[in-house]
Amino acid sequence: MPSEGVAHLSIITTLFPHLPHRSGRPFVFALTAGGTLVLALAALHLFAPATVAAVLVLPVLYLIYLYEVEVYESEPWLVIGATMVMGALLGFAFENVTGTSLSQLVLTGDRETGFVLAGIAIPILKQGLMLAGPLFLYLFRGRFREPLDGLAFGVASGLGFSLATSLADFWPLLGGPLVGNGSPIDWAVRLARAGLLVALVNACTTGLVTAALWLHRYDRRRADRPWSTSILTAVVVAFAVQVALGVAAFVVQDLVLDVASLGLATVALLLYVRLVIHDTLLVEGAEHEIGPDSQCPECHRVVPTMAFCPNCGAARSAAAKHIRPKLVGGA
Repeated sequence: MPSEGVAHLSIITTLFPHLPHRSGRPFVFALTAGGTLVLALAALHLFAPATVAAVLVLPVLYLIYLYEVEVYESEPWLVIGATMVMGALLGFAFENVTGTSLSQLVLTGDRETGFVLAGIAIPILKQGLMLAGPLFLYLFRGRFREPLDGLAFGVASGLGFSLATSLADFWPLLGGPLVGNGSPIDWAVRLARAGLLVALVNACTTGLVTAALWLHRYDRRRADRPWSTSILTAVVVAFAVQVALGVAAFVVQDLVLDVASLGLATVALLLYVRLVIHDTLLVEGAEHEIGPDSQCPECHRVVPTMAFCPNCGAARSAAAKHIRPKLVGGA
C-alpha cells in the first residue's frame, strides 16, 4: 500500500497484498465484525459457536481474497486443494497423532521426552507439513512464478492447517452442550489465541518461506539481494519461531504469558513479512520496462504502465491479476 511504510502493522495489507486500498476496507470490517461476534458469543456462554466462529474467520476471509484477486488464475481447485485443503487434512492428522502421544507422556510424567517432543520435534514437523502443499505447486506448477503468489500459497496453507488443528483440539467442546460453563474472559482469550494469534503465526512463518522460495526463482540478480530475504534466513526464522514458541508453551504453562509471547511473535512476523514483500516488489520492478498508457488499478488515473504507478506509487504486480495491465519485460 503506497500510503503505508514498511514498518506498518496491518493484517489485511500484509497478508492480502493484492487487494487495492478500497477493496481492503470490507476485509478489515469483516475481520473486526468476526472478532466482535466471537466476543459476543463468549459473553453469552455460547462457547461452542464462539469457537467455530473464531477458527473460521481468517480462513474464510482468505478464501474470499483468493477468489477476489484470482491468484489461482485458471486452476482454482488445484491451488485451493494444494494449499488450504491439503493444509487442513495434514493438520487434522497431525493433531490427532501428536495429541495422543503427548497425552501418554503426560500420564507417565516423562517431562524430558515431553520437552523434546512438544518443544522441538512437534513444531519442526508442523512447519514442515504446512510447507508441503505450496512446495507441490513450486515444483509442478511453474506458471505461478510471482513471489506474491508464493506468499499467498504459504499463507493459505498455514491458515488451513491452523483451522484443522484448532477444530481437532476443541472437538470435545463442540460435541458438548450449547451453553457452557466457565469464564467468558478466559474463553475469549483462549479463542483469540487459537483463532487469531496461532493462525497468524502459522500463516506468516509458512508465507515467509514460500515467498523467499518464489523470489529466489524469480530474481535473476540473486547475488545482490539482501540476506534478510534469502531462503536460508526465511527457513531459519520460520522454524526457530515455531520451536521457540513450542518451548515457551511447554516450560511456562500460563495462558497469559503464552498469549503474550504469541502476540509478540505475531507482531514481529507481520513486520518481517512486510519487509519481504517490499523487497519482492523492488525485484519485480527491476524486471519490467515502461509500457503503454493504462488505468492504474489503485488511483484509476491513466498513466504509463510501469512497475510502480507514477501518480500514487502502487505496485502494479500487487494488483489483482484480472485487472492488472501487462508490463513490458515481465508478466
